Amino acid sequence: MNLTEELIAEYNTRDPFRIAFLMGIAVKFINTKRQKGLCAIFDDYPFIFINRNMSEQMQRMTCAHELGHILLHRDILSGNVPLLEYELFDIHNYTEYEANVFAANLLIDEEELYEYMKNEADVVSISSAMDINVNLLMIKMIEMRKDGQELNVPFTPSRKFMGTIDDNASSMH
Repeated sequence: MNLTEELIAEYNTRDPFRIAFLMGIAVKFINTKRQKGLCAIFDDYPFIFINRNMSEQMQRMTCAHELGHILLHRDILSGNVPLLEYELFDIHNYTEYEANVFAANLLIDEEELYEYMKNEADVVSISSAMDINVNLLMIKMIEMRKDGQELNVPFTPSRKFMGTIDDNASSMH
């Protein structure tokens, strides 16, 4: 069982806000023009800050991503230096990719995804139905393929998709 599966089982939810709350991680909404989110640890207390000017979908994705950083990269955060997210979901930076995979695994239920795929839905339709950005869906499918599942992944997300993304679940940048 991987970390996201353990969290989902323990807290009986995929909601990153709920998981953060139950883990004692403070989530604060801030006004910012450029940043989508950031996380930091101050005096051993973890914080997630999320841009309040984004859609709920983007806030949920950002929270899941930042939660991934706190759980996977605590050593980087331990120096009281926040991880600022100007370009979330950068697939060429290892720590960012790990946080992306964490977010994709937390937010996307494989069984639900398979149901949509059995009905031959396209990835844009699936992402819209699941209220997940299509680029995050592609990261999930790439990881599923790496795990040996036979999936046709139609494209690899742009490394800067979160930097240019709008709040449309089917936006491909």
